[in-house]
Amino acid sequence: MKKIIFLLIMAVAVTACHKNVPPAAYLDADGNCIFENNVVRYRIAGNSNSAVIPGMEAILIATGEEDELIELDRHCAVELSMNDGGSAVVFEDSLYFPQENFSSFEIVEQTGAHVIFKLEYPKWQVGEYVVALTRTITLRYNSYFCEVADDYSGLAGKPLKVAVGYEKHEVLDSETGKDYMITWERLPEGNGEIGLCIAVPMTDDFVFDGPNNQAVAYVSTSTARKVQYAAGFCWSRGEVPDFETWAEMVRL
Repeated sequence: MKKIIFLLIMAVAVTACHKNVPPAAYLDADGNCIFENNVVRYRIAGNSNSAVIPGMEAILIATGEEDELIELDRHCAVELSMNDGGSAVVFEDSLYFPQENFSSFEIVEQTGAHVIFKLEYPKWQVGEYVVALTRTITLRYNSYFCEVADDYSGLAGKPLKVAVGYEKHEVLDSETGKDYMITWERLPEGNGEIGLCIAVPMTDDFVFDGPNNQAVAYVSTSTARKVQYAAGFCWSRGEVPDFETWAEMVRL
């Protein structure tokens, strides 16, 4: 948890507050989960969405002149970030993602400083087992990072291996530390750059060139222990203009 706490402190120290937007989470008209604060906005696909997306998508935002909120074209954001912050069960060297998007959404706690909400995913088959996932996400004011706790059930108490990570695209720079992995990628059509991060204090098993062109962290745990990690995004048109600034927010 030290890494996650550090990320939150550094985000507050670096970020300039332009919009007084308290953290919030809600369902949009299409049943997707939107969660946002004054510097980031995310979307997680709901069960009414025909495409199964195990991770989260960054809706990249920045503050322009006179505090006008600028949002990157949605198609570009989806293409570049739709699978960041997702996890999967590793069973017999294969990744088993949820087979459906989340089926229920619940606000656990909401204050001016943070929002905590819970997503339930329908059961799916992993080998001879049937597993389910409860995902609890915390987003704090002024932070580029959300904290995720994935609680898997259904493996009858057997040891569990989970993969957490993100897809890579046009990588300009990257760095892997003891318990984090970050990249800096070029967006198409002159839209600047995007920073991605996964920080997993529970492991030091990171593979940058993982399966399906993904950067992946592997966590060995049990079904009684939640897999905890932080996922983050930034956009170069916001308050994090370059890779070095992004990296300094994550390094110990």
